[in-house]
Amino acid sequence: MKKAAVCFVSFILIMFLSINSVYAITTEDYENIVKITKKLRKLSDRGKTEEIAKYYSDNYKSFDGYNKEETLSIFQSAKELYPDIKTKEVIEKVEPDDDIVRVYINETSYSKLDVKGKDAKYAVGNKIKGRMDSKAYYSMIYKKEGKDWKVIGDEIYSESTEIKYGEAIDTEFNMEVPSSIKPNEEYTVKISLKMPLKRFVVGSIGHDKIVYPPEKTYDPYRAINKSGILERVMIANKEGKNEYANSTFAFINPFVKIKKNNKDIDADKAVISGLGFYVKRINAQSKENKNL
Repeated sequence: MKKAAVCFVSFILIMFLSINSVYAITTEDYENIVKITKKLRKLSDRGKTEEIAKYYSDNYKSFDGYNKEETLSIFQSAKELYPDIKTKEVIEKVEPDDDIVRVYINETSYSKLDVKGKDAKYAVGNKIKGRMDSKAYYSMIYKKEGKDWKVIGDEIYSESTEIKYGEAIDTEFNMEVPSSIKPNEEYTVKISLKMPLKRFVVGSIGHDKIVYPPEKTYDPYRAINKSGILERVMIANKEGKNEYANSTFAFINPFVKIKKNNKDIDADKAVISGLGFYVKRINAQSKENKNL
């Protein structure tokens, strides 16, 4: 595997050497940028925001308009939410463009979210299994400041996150959203769910502007019929901001006997046997990166 990787890097370096005279990006520059990109991923998984900050320009601005301080705060919050997160990234390509370099990345992340103790006191074994899966395709934008390459921005092309607990973990779920939206435009979000047997299912669909600090809107739960389909027509924000479409669904077991300390403490109860949350990015149409 290592030999194959070396051959691939050598091939890419040859390609870059042929255009160095135009963009003044040297082999050393290329190697440093790839090295920094890989290091930032490891630092992010470890929650090392102070070390991450060293590689970000003070003039950094994200695709969604966050500055450096806000972005680092988001990194820290993510680590607190997902302390055991594991991320795998694949660098698809590296492209110079005048005095900047874009690194295109396919990324997948996973984390266990098991609930224990008093928050799971009515669950079998006093434990509820959960997991988070996310994937994204984006580019990181580098520019040289002095002798060092710094991250000055990013561009996110697609992004989704799925969080599931209990019986929802193995459930097939899909969300359909438009490829992009215009300000104040009507659009439809549709979810389709493989319905579980002997369960009632309720769900909701909402959308939020991607801003800092986050603004959260809520949509009431509605019953999902046997088709497993739920749709909602929404209106995009007026400001031309990117948005997250989101959906929450819950499986309800209508007849279960609740136990605590191996004794029945109640008769038949309706309990949530599975819970899921799904988020998918929708970018504003003709979104331009302001770093360029």
